[in-house]
Amino acid sequence: MLIDTNVNLGPWPFAPLPELAAPQLAARLGTAGIRRALVSPLAAVFLPDPMPANAKLFAAIRRTPALLPVPVLNPALANWREQLDRCRAAAPIRAVKLFPNYHNYRLTARRLDDFMAAIARAGLRLIVNVRLEDERHRYFALKIKGVPVKDIARFLRRFPGQHVFLAGLYRPELKQLAADHKNFSADIAFCEWAETVKDLLTVMPARRLMLGTNTPLLSTRAQADKLRLAQLPARTKALIGTENARRFFNF
Repeated sequence: MLIDTNVNLGPWPFAPLPELAAPQLAARLGTAGIRRALVSPLAAVFLPDPMPANAKLFAAIRRTPALLPVPVLNPALANWREQLDRCRAAAPIRAVKLFPNYHNYRLTARRLDDFMAAIARAGLRLIVNVRLEDERHRYFALKIKGVPVKDIARFLRRFPGQHVFLAGLYRPELKQLAADHKNFSADIAFCEWAETVKDLLTVMPARRLMLGTNTPLLSTRAQADKLRLAQLPARTKALIGTENARRFFNF
């Protein structure tokens, strides 16, 4: 059984993606051997207030146990504490996700001090979404870039006691951060190389890598095959494909 740490539900305005209902999404993941997935609402990306999209996500996946909700929060909003409480009351959540580049704040902002303290008290994991699309392939009028590595590095230094999950790092970015920081884990969705996973293991221990497909914006099967076809011991594949996510997100 594989666990996917990076899945999205909802429409994307810049690509002709199929609009899948929750059961259809679970079935699509299942064809790649993925039996559980952490899912966030794509609609939240373009909403300054992500709560309407979070509410739709909670309702959409309530009867699809394979999909676990990861709501999106925006710490730049004055009422993020209230929104965090509402998300925790709406469903059993294990993590929250941030989109700094889409919601117009930086990881270096001082407002994140209170936010990080709050999610630590709540026992939640933090997912920082670095990118949703390869910048070379995005819609030409969309100028948003990935979260800068220098901002991520400053963020990791600022909160050394909190282990965060970085979704959507490129291979060079992951390697650069791994050289100096041990308080993050990452998915493999945007890392591309010959023998991708084996290459990443030269700089990052297996216990800090997890399967993430960025479905539906990337190919589910192709991302799962990075791990499935890797020339690695079965134990290493089990860590990256299932056990790390189960431990980190506590399910």
